Amino acid sequence: MTNAPTQPRRVLIVSANPLFREGLRKMYAERWGGKASIVGTPTSMTEALLSLETHQPDLVIVDYDDKTINRDEFMNSFVTGKAPMQVMLVSLKESGHVVVYDRRTLTSAQAEDWLNDPWSE
Repeated sequence: MTNAPTQPRRVLIVSANPLFREGLRKMYAERWGGKASIVGTPTSMTEALLSLETHQPDLVIVDYDDKTINRDEFMNSFVTGKAPMQVMLVSLKESGHVVVYDRRTLTSAQAEDWLNDPWSE
């Protein structure tokens, strides 16, 4: 029995702050190794939205404090999209809290299971 190689998770880091981007890139490169690939580091709202379409990332890490990223517009794009993806909002100013949004498609049976016990995962 052969295990099919799994593709590395595609990660997008969205921030105009070069220290924030590089710090996250290094941290996750060390932690995930070959399990993840940083596919882009957009620094503006326009680049971020284009990167969502172009790279179809599995995980998007967004600098919550970045004033160049319109969070409402970004989250609207996330909510209306269809591809499975997670968005992690990280703040340098308010340490301790990270907000993760998970967009995925469930079968009706999976949705029913989730509605019965959403914390069982």
